[in-house]
Amino acid sequence: MKTDALIAALAADTTPRVAPGARLARTLPVAFVVSVVLLLVFWHVRPDLAEVLTSAPVYKTLVPLALALAALWLARGMARPEARVGAEASVVGVMGLGMLGALAYGLATNSPAEIAELLDTRDFENCLISVPVLAALPLAGALWAMQAGAPRHPVLAGAVAGLLAGGIGAAVYSLHCPHDPLMYFLPAYGGAMLIVVALGAVIGGRVLRW
Repeated sequence: MKTDALIAALAADTTPRVAPGARLARTLPVAFVVSVVLLLVFWHVRPDLAEVLTSAPVYKTLVPLALALAALWLARGMARPEARVGAEASVVGVMGLGMLGALAYGLATNSPAEIAELLDTRDFENCLISVPVLAALPLAGALWAMQAGAPRHPVLAGAVAGLLAGGIGAAVYSLHCPHDPLMYFLPAYGGAMLIVVALGAVIGGRVLRW
């Protein structure tokens, strides 16, 4: 179905529907709480969590949360085929460029040996696995919510849902992770979130297609 025809059909349909934004508001808080419970049961919070949350390393939690909020704003718009999402996409793009800039700075100011030493830990692989696991329920909820709409670009919409879920998963996992250096955070957390983005794009391309 062409986009214009779909918009006309939606406008003519008077059946009460739950908007994608309303679904997101219902599902994501529940998914977030469940992810936190899973962390508490199967992982553990770092012993110095209270101190970390009031000091500089809290960035590991705040940055993924900020990405998740920006992706949520974008996802709400992308779920509607008639929506224009230039501002929302720009915010996500600027944040992504900021992370790339931080990565470039880290690569320029740290030697390869120093970076390799930071990443030479089993926790690196654990992060790449744990974040997608903790993001699984938020991703399912986000995709389900977006099905209430009609995304113009299902693959991109799925990727945005993946960024939203990946940000939530990374923020939750940060409560456990004991590694604070920027050049650990960017490859580990960034890589883990990109895995969820890719999963969202693949799944979204199937379940969000109309």
